Amino acid sequence: MNDHVANGETMAPTQRDRGVRLRGGAAVPLLLLLLLLPLLAAPGHAEARQRPIELHTPRQVERGVPFKVHLWPAEDVEALSTALVRANGDEVTASGGYLTRVMRDVPVWVSLLGVPSTLAPGDYRLQVGVTYSDGGTQTFERDIEVTPRDFASMRIALNQAMSDLRETADPRRVQQAREMIALVARYNDSAIYNEGSFIVPVEDARISAGFGDRRVFDYADGAEAQSIHFGIDLAAPTGTPVFASGAGRVAFAADRIITGYTVVIEHLPGVFGLYYHLDRLDVQQGDLVRRGQQIGTVGMTGLATGPHLHWEFRVGGVPVDPAAFVGGPLVDKGLIFRRIGTTKAAETERG
Repeated sequence: MNDHVANGETMAPTQRDRGVRLRGGAAVPLLLLLLLLPLLAAPGHAEARQRPIELHTPRQVERGVPFKVHLWPAEDVEALSTALVRANGDEVTASGGYLTRVMRDVPVWVSLLGVPSTLAPGDYRLQVGVTYSDGGTQTFERDIEVTPRDFASMRIALNQAMSDLRETADPRRVQQAREMIALVARYNDSAIYNEGSFIVPVEDARISAGFGDRRVFDYADGAEAQSIHFGIDLAAPTGTPVFASGAGRVAFAADRIITGYTVVIEHLPGVFGLYYHLDRLDVQQGDLVRRGQQIGTVGMTGLATGPHLHWEFRVGGVPVDPAAFVGGPLVDKGLIFRRIGTTKAAETERG
């Protein structure tokens, strides 16, 4: 995944507890001082509150791709939350954070956010909320520039059967859509299965449609409808094996009206891989799968005009480009470790 421009800064949090203040040199009443002594003398209390935070985020990110937030030291942090907001404070997307280790003794907090492909380019703010083990909280902010990205346009002619499938009001279809939206919006901070790179799930496939394509469906009755393609279509003959692009837990495996035989795999907290239009299911809900394990075969079930796999990723419920997950580790632990080493070396040099 390309972070474009990465930035790291050591931040000294604003003290959440500044202890006793004296006004005009006046003495603090003895009773008040006695009440405060246990708090001031608590081991590690002041140190934890004044400990600097190292926060790494991108400065620029394309719309339609995920980006990472890394935070350390992690020992005093209990929870992490992130949100991308507009200048007026309106939230674009939000996520939680989870604790990982770049080495056995180096814990780091990680959060992944998805940038919608429909988001207007421009300047936004990243808000990072930290909850400490002593119950205190701190909020950090960063400027994030969302850069432009062009998407292809295409028209798709539907026969009568496909037109009826899209146009006919069906409460089951609405219910299935709601259930899928709720499923891929879940966040389980212990669901850490695949922090490394991912693979393309169909070998030697032809890309027949790209992520973010702006589509116009031409119905058999002359009407039309617009939509956005949230994944990559991999065209291949019916029966071609489909492999899990990464390790994870099967969160869904069943037939749906629009997407046909469908598999959803939870790869990381808030990160789900979706596989549509399968001809056969080789896994069931609750299975743990490894990267490269066969989960089904290519088909054209549901709303499909030819045999292909629709391959999709959701991060915090936001559809993002699957290509961003291929070619390099999703969480680059080596890079994080090098950044920590650079920070520690600079601190040692300063004395």
